[in-house]
Amino acid sequence: MKRVLFAGMLAAAAVVTQAHAAAKSAEGRTQVLSADTPHDRLFSLIFEGDKGIAVGDAGLVKITTDGGQTWTRQEAPTPLAMIDVASNGRRTIAVGQMGLILVREGDGAWKKVESGTDRRLLRVDINQSGLAFIVGAFGTLLKSTDGGETWKDVAPNWAGLYDSGEGDTAVIRDEPTNYIVDVLDNGGTIIGGEYGQIMYSPDGGICWEIAYRHPAESGVNAPTLFASRIRPDGVGYAVGQAGLVVRTNNGGRTWAPLKTPTNGSLFGVESAHDGHVMVVGQRVALHSRDNGDTWRPVDALDLSLNWYTALGRGASMPAGEFIAVGHSGRVIRLAP
Repeated sequence: MKRVLFAGMLAAAAVVTQAHAAAKSAEGRTQVLSADTPHDRLFSLIFEGDKGIAVGDAGLVKITTDGGQTWTRQEAPTPLAMIDVASNGRRTIAVGQMGLILVREGDGAWKKVESGTDRRLLRVDINQSGLAFIVGAFGTLLKSTDGGETWKDVAPNWAGLYDSGEGDTAVIRDEPTNYIVDVLDNGGTIIGGEYGQIMYSPDGGICWEIAYRHPAESGVNAPTLFASRIRPDGVGYAVGQAGLVVRTNNGGRTWAPLKTPTNGSLFGVESAHDGHVMVVGQRVALHSRDNGDTWRPVDALDLSLNWYTALGRGASMPAGEFIAVGHSGRVIRLAP
């Protein structure tokens, strides 16, 4: 089976024609807050209050301290791609190419720690107690209980988890590439990715159960999930290929698909308690005002021609506004 790695899809998307200006649409507008060269790429974005950090290719790091209004490029801590970043407000962890793991305390210097693998690490999350998980290429699953200082390989029996009992084990599913991970403060952990499957662990990765399995058409694999975000109130979303958006209302224990007006690949999602949800991807962006029950495309020119991979919100941002990062090292504001 042909595997599609997240960073590979971004590399292909990076050759799309560049847009020169922000554009207005019936659903919203975009404003460019920061941009670099066409060779720069940002992959991930997080906020803790009004402090935000975005990371990307060749060690690209940008930070904001004013809720995303202004951004400063920092010295690259590594020549490798930093594909994802997570923080619990005290400890920040970034992961990327060749098993890269970088950690830092507060606003201190980045420090490299051993991962025990040279596989591409695609997503990381950490909760308030310092429990952290990393997912990556070909079944990679790492766990830390000390804020990211040390890591252990905790990959389960993937083949058993992916056996639906319908004879689909003829497809090799013993090394799924996972792209999503959420570690909740109660220890609940959510992972997922290939084959449109999401798994939930109530006990910090000791036991896993199937939380969602997307129906697959005959002879066609289910769409891959690329990103997720679960709020403290237990409401969350996961997005992926073929316009797939699924929602949870109970902290990731169960999920249900939502109808969307696109077939595009979706790479990032963010939501707010007021019902606003934003999704970005390859030549597509969607906005909902009712917790995902209905969606409208955001038809700004830049969004329809290029790709964005991640979303976030500063604490002081107006209701319904989001920050997105992606091609050309861009940081943009989306306002419905």
